[in-house]
Amino acid sequence: MIIKRVSDYEPFKAVDGSEIVEVIGMPTTNTKEVSLASAKIKPRSKTVDHYHDFTEIYMVIEGEGIMCINDEVKDVKEGDNILIPSRSWHCIENKGDRDLRIWCICAPAFTEEGTVLK
Repeated sequence: MIIKRVSDYEPFKAVDGSEIVEVIGMPTTNTKEVSLASAKIKPRSKTVDHYHDFTEIYMVIEGEGIMCINDEVKDVKEGDNILIPSRSWHCIENKGDRDLRIWCICAPAFTEEGTVLK
């Protein structure tokens, strides 16, 4: 059994500009099928437009923002879950005064090689 906590790892700046702690995935558990990361976007910041060769889900756990997927733009807030199909350009912007916190689930697991920045 593998049990991991966000506090087990130091956060790092991801390729999209967010602050990430990858809890489950290739670097932490050698898991290739799925990955789980905690991400933080600072107030009045946004991630770089990008897409992945894998499917991703964002679970908004704190704050509010603006989610862009391809040509769609929607407000998101705590409790929202967003499906990001593979090869869909996307970014998320924090429009609040506090950190926007999300869980990121990728299947198969996140890789930088599978990520393209705009």
